[in-house]
Amino acid sequence: MQSKTSSFNRGMWIQSMRNVGWIGLVYLLVLLFALPLQLIFTFTGKVEPYIEKPDTLFNVLDGLEFVFMFVVPVLLGIFLFRYIQTKIAADYIHSLPIKRSTLFHQNMLLGALVLVVPILITGVVTFAVKGVLTVEDVYTTGDVLSWVGYSILINLFVLTGTVLAGMFTGMSVLQGIFLYVLFLLPGGISYLAISNVKFYWYGYAYDYYVNKNVDSLVPFSHVAQMVAHKSFSTSAFVYIGLIVLFYIIALITYQKRKVEAATQTISVSWLKPVFVYGVTACSLMLGGFYFISMKGEFSWMVVGYIIGSLIGYTVAQIILNKTWRIFTKWKGYLGFVIAAAIVGFIIHLDVFGYSTKVPAASEIESVYFDEDIYPLTDKPENYANGMNGYYEAPYYYTSKETIQSVRQLQKQITASKDKKLDPDKQSEIESRNGKIAVFAYKLKNGKQMVREYFIPFSDYKAFYKEIAETKEYKENFHPLLRTKNTDKIKSVSFSVPGKSNSINITNPDKVQELIHVVKQSMMNETFDEMYSTKESWASIEFMDGKGQYVQTASWDKSYSEVEAWLKKEHLYERARLMPKDVEKTEVFKNSSHLKIDYRLQEEFTSLTKDEKAIKVKNNQQVETLLQHANLRDTGDYLVAFYYKDQVDTPQIYMLNENELPIELKEKLK
Repeated sequence: MQSKTSSFNRGMWIQSMRNVGWIGLVYLLVLLFALPLQLIFTFTGKVEPYIEKPDTLFNVLDGLEFVFMFVVPVLLGIFLFRYIQTKIAADYIHSLPIKRSTLFHQNMLLGALVLVVPILITGVVTFAVKGVLTVEDVYTTGDVLSWVGYSILINLFVLTGTVLAGMFTGMSVLQGIFLYVLFLLPGGISYLAISNVKFYWYGYAYDYYVNKNVDSLVPFSHVAQMVAHKSFSTSAFVYIGLIVLFYIIALITYQKRKVEAATQTISVSWLKPVFVYGVTACSLMLGGFYFISMKGEFSWMVVGYIIGSLIGYTVAQIILNKTWRIFTKWKGYLGFVIAAAIVGFIIHLDVFGYSTKVPAASEIESVYFDEDIYPLTDKPENYANGMNGYYEAPYYYTSKETIQSVRQLQKQITASKDKKLDPDKQSEIESRNGKIAVFAYKLKNGKQMVREYFIPFSDYKAFYKEIAETKEYKENFHPLLRTKNTDKIKSVSFSVPGKSNSINITNPDKVQELIHVVKQSMMNETFDEMYSTKESWASIEFMDGKGQYVQTASWDKSYSEVEAWLKKEHLYERARLMPKDVEKTEVFKNSSHLKIDYRLQEEFTSLTKDEKAIKVKNNQQVETLLQHANLRDTGDYLVAFYYKDQVDTPQIYMLNENELPIELKEKLK
């Protein structure tokens, strides 16, 4: 029975306050413990020097406040509207002379106050605590306001989302589950769709679309990124819009909701088929992705689709009907299978030519070409706190010659036959020096086209060489060459595998000299040297005055200019691994055709028992082995170095027939 009067009911307000007021009190105590009390514990009295100031107030207690932002409002939303989920309470409350809209607005206002008041009190206390801390500038007034603002925003977002979810079900348990499903659904469906499509379309940039889209569609991860900024971002307005949208939809649904919907799994009739087929579709994609990931064959992907969809449809029907007697419901499943088969067939046909598309040269403004796809999705704000070094924008080639060469390479790749999904094909590519190739075209119409391939590098060396020998490519290959202002680099350190002590150069003149020498070596590299798989001598780290990375580079064994400079400065032997730094060296014939991968260490242990090994004690021979130590996937011989600083764990490299000294070869016959 609908109400005729009353825009506010004091009795219902008091009753609701009794039901949920305790949540606000508990929330206040949790926030006071997690923020101001922790600040007092950490930054008063004697403060240990290793204690770092928090980037934001959300990080004071390992993000505990963040966790509660997605828990407390859910509990509150469930308790506020608990009466619509039980038949007796629903009949009684809705028989009172109170408008449903009044009940809804009152409950939502009360819920907002229960969440906002503890946040405001905690904010005031946190601001007051600032004056008693013994460490200066732990946080600012702006930090407190940012914490308060974001906390209120996200709490209200989760509260309205919980209430909205509750309007579509008649069970409190499912209300909470549906809320988290609602938050995970956009990102989850996107991830499953992307994960399946990559097996249909050759060159589909899976990592690009996952990194670019999925995280931003999941509130848990997106909120974590958003609150890292100390000022309100445009994303905040999106959440404000969602709060308003959730509120309006929940209100309309509540006004139209039938009282008898209490205890029903789905309270709205049109949502029932959406629920069933949505669960079935997600299970289908999950099953297909899992099976092809395990077996690598398209036939297994189809098996995964069938098993996944069957499980999903069965579970959805059992949940919806609250019984396992669902054997009369299979007509709907057959219809779903037919529809899914048609969609899958259309995707498999690739009617738009995704797998073979290469933009015309006249359409291209610039192109990104690299092995790493992450720079395309990296963001400057990830470096805003100054703790992660400096943001490096992806490098796009603009010269017509380079663009044409890159385009020709992609054209050749799309025309190749390295498109099979079976594990044998992948192993074949790996044996031919498998390499990732990423292409990102900025087109003149403002769009971007991204492709990612795993290719046998040895088959495309001629194309790579044409691109790699340009100055523009070398500047992209070695970001240090693009660093024009090197004055911010205050120190250079060499991190050497197998040596615990690295050298650090801080003399300003020497630092600039070394930078110039490293750049010179980079520019003088040949194509074969650029793509050599030899282990480098050291990692060179270029740091600013605050200890942050400006750039990093490898000291490759082909860098003769760097070698000469280090010798001149009497730093050469300290900057690389020398024979005297090696405790023991062993060489084995690679009769078992072992590969350098995550299993090698375990396989190597058994190899030492089965294969003949020779111990190398001659320093000149050890030096030769160090010079040729290679990280290629496989080789004719294995060499194991036991460093004095890491004597328990051998570092294993590959050598080919022509790289092993003749006298050692003779001993292994």
